[in-house]
Amino acid sequence: MTQTFGTGGYDRMTSTKRAFGEWHTLTHLGLGMITVAMLCCSTLAKELERKPNILFIFSDDLSYRDLSSYGQEQFRTPNLDRLAMNGIRFTQAYSGSPECAPSRGSLMTGMHMGHCRIRANTSVRGQDHLLSEDVTVAEVLKQGGYATGFIGKWGIGLPGTEGAPDKQGFDFSYGYYDQARAHGFFPHYLMRNGKPEPIPENYGFNMKRVNTYNGRPVDRLDEVKNIYDVHGHLVPDGVPVAASAKYSEDLFQDEALSFIKTNRDKPFFLYYATQLPHGPCITPDLGAYKDKPWDLKHKEWAAMLGHLDSGVGKMVDLMEQLEILDNTVIFFAGDNGYSQWGYFGRPLHEDDPLFKNKGPWPKGKFTSTHEGGVRVPFFVYWKDKIKAGENDHLCVLYDVLATAADLAGVMPPKTDGISFAPTLLARPNEQRTHEYLYWENGTFSPHAQSVRMNQWWAYCEHPSKPIMLYDISQDIASRNDVAKDHPDVINRITQIFTEAHTDSEWYVNPGESKTQIAAKRKKAIASGGMQHSTRANTAYRGRTEPPPVGDILKTAPEE
Repeated sequence: MTQTFGTGGYDRMTSTKRAFGEWHTLTHLGLGMITVAMLCCSTLAKELERKPNILFIFSDDLSYRDLSSYGQEQFRTPNLDRLAMNGIRFTQAYSGSPECAPSRGSLMTGMHMGHCRIRANTSVRGQDHLLSEDVTVAEVLKQGGYATGFIGKWGIGLPGTEGAPDKQGFDFSYGYYDQARAHGFFPHYLMRNGKPEPIPENYGFNMKRVNTYNGRPVDRLDEVKNIYDVHGHLVPDGVPVAASAKYSEDLFQDEALSFIKTNRDKPFFLYYATQLPHGPCITPDLGAYKDKPWDLKHKEWAAMLGHLDSGVGKMVDLMEQLEILDNTVIFFAGDNGYSQWGYFGRPLHEDDPLFKNKGPWPKGKFTSTHEGGVRVPFFVYWKDKIKAGENDHLCVLYDVLATAADLAGVMPPKTDGISFAPTLLARPNEQRTHEYLYWENGTFSPHAQSVRMNQWWAYCEHPSKPIMLYDISQDIASRNDVAKDHPDVINRITQIFTEAHTDSEWYVNPGESKTQIAAKRKKAIASGGMQHSTRANTAYRGRTEPPPVGDILKTAPEE
């Protein structure tokens, strides 16, 4: 990969991360590359009348065809469709990982899975976290005078760790820091700027029933299903007053509107990491789908996407009213490949028979060996600034940090990403491209390595196994392995698998033995560095340890 502005490997800065905007921290790039970087950055910045606001909406477990603008025919998402159809829809877009936490770590730091601090949902220590030396999008934009906010699901730093959002450049943070706790929608507390904030209206919510419901197929729901009244409104069980229970996504949408209002007169970056439509399926209102001849989970899935769509519409309407929409770049993406099968009790990666929302790629979430694990819907809207249409520029979500820095006129640290700001601003001759995109790991593929290079998709399940090669321009389903016909391509990919990977201290590295992994875990336990996640609502803990005792947690009732 060419080492120019907005690109790079794992070579980190030689000074502290908060000095990354200074000249001396970039000397390792080489004088010529620095000059190119500064010219590109300053030219783009000068073309913009003022620094644009940046809103990044990260949808959790969105299927490729869950939006009607992406082919969904059973339900509509009009607000998101309006943005997608009037923005740039990237048709060759990928997430940084096939699962939640590392995808978020990659997005925030601009690193691929061979270099990212977070490489899977769990390390040998548990739910691991970013370190203070890691540089996030928020920290980069703060150097440019941006107000920074995070709302929703974080997943890359438990409360109190250096990876928490309030320690990673966000002026304001609200939501679930713990990823596992975000697998529920009626929490008894959420984190606000590093401190737990109680939600007594949700005390006693029956999360155990909901977790049972979550794994059931659609024909075995009766005794554990969610209850809705004749109007299609949810009747949450176990809480003090059903009508007063707080749905987390309603709280997130309110906080997003408040953040936008508060920062209307300054450039802002809002990372809105919604839970929707990640399971368990549950929604405050079935809405237009109440009387559909569908099973309950299909009604809920459509309504959850409708809830997300409505919330985005409210944000857009507010920015229009405040007369800042034309100075706000809105990014929208899914975080990983197909996962809906898991919430509906279907076989692994099987498409939905009603919504047909998977897309054409094989496999899905948790698997990095095939495109289905990392292909995501991705579009960018900027009123009156972006020419609408599809674009086949090869991009990945670890490009976002470099792109945001370009738009803000800020020099970023060295990352694995390439800014696609020239594509957004209709300057294709200035758009640099990736030689390759790289992935590794995944819950269902812990030793795998994968590459997208030109028309080629290649993967290796384990360093001891052969590399498989597919020409996805002709074989989108990756059925015909052509490795033996292209030894030159295999030789280059073999080199990439070596050069793109730097060993992780706590995550499983490709090819590590069970003995090596066990030794890592023993080391983690001995160091006292285990990171214990807690399931949704904490009263339902499963096999995890309880969270630290505090006044708020003491008030939450046990089951």
